[in-house]
Amino acid sequence: MSTFKAYFRKEVIEGIRQYKYIALATGIILFSILDPLMLKFLPTLLHDKIPANLINSLFIFQPKDVIRNYMKDLFQIGTLFVVFTVGGSVNEEIYSYKIVFPYSKGANPVGIVLAKLTHYALVICLFLLIGFSLNYYYANTLFKGKKIGFSVLMLIYFLFCLYYLFVISLTLLFSSITKKNITAGFLSIIINYSTIIFSQFKLFNKVTPYNLIQLANNFNLKDGKITVWFVIFLCGIFIVITIRKINNVELN
Repeated sequence: MSTFKAYFRKEVIEGIRQYKYIALATGIILFSILDPLMLKFLPTLLHDKIPANLINSLFIFQPKDVIRNYMKDLFQIGTLFVVFTVGGSVNEEIYSYKIVFPYSKGANPVGIVLAKLTHYALVICLFLLIGFSLNYYYANTLFKGKKIGFSVLMLIYFLFCLYYLFVISLTLLFSSITKKNITAGFLSIIINYSTIIFSQFKLFNKVTPYNLIQLANNFNLKDGKITVWFVIFLCGIFIVITIRKINNVELN
């Protein structure tokens, strides 16, 4: 527990000093405000270029369209911010020999990894809560049509928190087996985006993390329990492997 507390505090200090929180907030919260505003003013911006009848048929958005657009940005862009922020979390400890002193004082690899996982999970889930709350407010305020219920928003929020937990766990794993931050980041991105391909096959659809995004876009959890539990299982596997990797690291 002492290792967990020490490393959690260390992650918070580094998050402030290295502007990691600003990067994560930019990738997660910024689009929650920009997306509704862009969609709201898009018909006005295109008024002189497209006939009015086409604008009225093609660019009439409802609250659900605004939230879906934000979810698309979270998956496509927000994932990049998370991956490259977390990418150097473990390998910098190992290959910059920052871990030598904690190890000499009896630091526990389990506490180190869980502190990093918990820190990033809490921060990202907090930013997601802020982002979805802002997007929900603007979507229901600026656009006409059927309003999105708060309970539905919380379901979407839960699914994205779980998706990002998968992203964090996978990135920590790659960070523990690669020397460079960018390598860990790219490997994580390749795996994350490749789940889109596997989700197209009925055999794999319910066990791919991308199905969490699809469930969120459908605004329900129908037939999604298998996906939820399997993603949690994957996160556990990734964390166990990461702990074993750090535990077996050789420090010269």
